[in-house]
Amino acid sequence: MSLKSFKNIRKTIGFRLTLWFSALLIFSTLLLFGVAYFFLSSSLKKQDHDSIRFQLDELAALYKAGGIASLEREVSVEKKFQKKTPLFIRVAGPEKNPLLLILPYQWVDLDLETLEKVGPDENTKWIRVPLKGKGYHLEVRSVWLGGRYLLQVGKSDEDRQKTLKRFRQIFVAVMAPLILFGFMGGAFVAFRALSEIAERFDRIRKESGSEFLAVAQGTGRPYTEFTFRFANAYGTPNFVGPGHLCYLPRV
Repeated sequence: MSLKSFKNIRKTIGFRLTLWFSALLIFSTLLLFGVAYFFLSSSLKKQDHDSIRFQLDELAALYKAGGIASLEREVSVEKKFQKKTPLFIRVAGPEKNPLLLILPYQWVDLDLETLEKVGPDENTKWIRVPLKGKGYHLEVRSVWLGGRYLLQVGKSDEDRQKTLKRFRQIFVAVMAPLILFGFMGGAFVAFRALSEIAERFDRIRKESGSEFLAVAQGTGRPYTEFTFRFANAYGTPNFVGPGHLCYLPRV
C-alpha cells in the first residue's frame, strides 16, 4: 500500500470510526484495570494492617493483664516460632532503649532510628521504613503501654508488592492482543454501522428517488464541502448550507 493510499484511507469516515471505537474499548479496559488494581491494592494493604493491629492489640492486652514480664514471655515464644510471614516486634523502655526485639534476619540492615522518634501522642501513626536493597518497606504501628513502654509491631509489604507486580505483568502480557482485538472490534462495529446507514440511504433512493432526501447544515462547521459533495454524489439537489441561511438573504 502506497503512502498516498494510506493517507486517503485515514481521511475516510470508516477509518475514523474504527479508531474511535478501538480507543473507546481500550480506554474502558484501562479504566477497568485501574479500578481493579486500586481495589486489590487497598484490600491487600488493609489485610496487612489488620494483622499488625491484631498482634499489637494482643500484646498490649498481655501487658495490661500481666505487666512487662508477661509481655516478655509472649515475645520470647514469638521469637522461637517465627511464622512464614515474620513480624517485627520491638519493646522500648522509658529512654527508648530496646528491651525486647524480634528482628528477622531478612531485615538486619533495618534503620531503627526512625522508629525511635515516635512521641507519646503518635499511637495511630503508621511508619514506613525502607528495607535496604530490597525495594520494599516495613510498615510499623506503635502504642505506648502505661505511658512507660513503647510497643511497636510491623510487617513487610513484600508479599503485597509481589502480588501487585504479578497483576501488572499479566496486564502487560494481554495488552498487545487487547489492542489488536480492539482495532478489529472497532473495524467490525464501524463496518456494521456504515453498512446500516448505506442500506437505508439506498432504500430511500430506490423507493422515493434521490430528490426525497434534503441535506442541511448551519454555520461554524468545518465540513461544509463534505456535506455538499455527499448531496451531489447521492443525486439530490436539495442542499441548504450556511450561505443560504446567513449570507445570501442579506445580499
